[in-house]
Amino acid sequence: MYSKFMYKDDPQEKKLESGPTLSVCDVMRDNTNEVIMKVESLVPAYIESFTNLQSEYFRIARDSFGTCYIVEKELLDKMGLDQKAIEGFDKYLKVFTKSAISEIEMANSFQKTIVNNTMSAMKSYDEYVKFMLSSYAKMLEYMSASIPKKIHQ
Repeated sequence: MYSKFMYKDDPQEKKLESGPTLSVCDVMRDNTNEVIMKVESLVPAYIESFTNLQSEYFRIARDSFGTCYIVEKELLDKMGLDQKAIEGFDKYLKVFTKSAISEIEMANSFQKTIVNNTMSAMKSYDEYVKFMLSSYAKMLEYMSASIPKKIHQ
């Protein structure tokens, strides 16, 4: 015994179609697009949130150093530190500053390389998928040609 829903052309089935015929491909495409559009819509908010987080971190760091600067400058000025010692300390910190900037630039370059390599891999994958889909379409066309046409009543 077969369910009356197994065959669309079952004479006992009441046709309830009111719109265009839906295909499996339409359903998969539409639902996939809905998910992709949702993710795409969140990208700007994600970037904005990360930017706001980073800006707040930098603001706090600057405020902390600003507050320390005011208090320490007054104390250190009263102590009468030797100018040569301060110049030596400045040279010492410049080495660390240059090193930190160099590391930031290397990390940025590395990140760009990762993005470029990933994009290249995605383009290669896209070309491969297009080739495979073309072959698949040809196979489906061949199979479709070998199936007798259904006579609609």
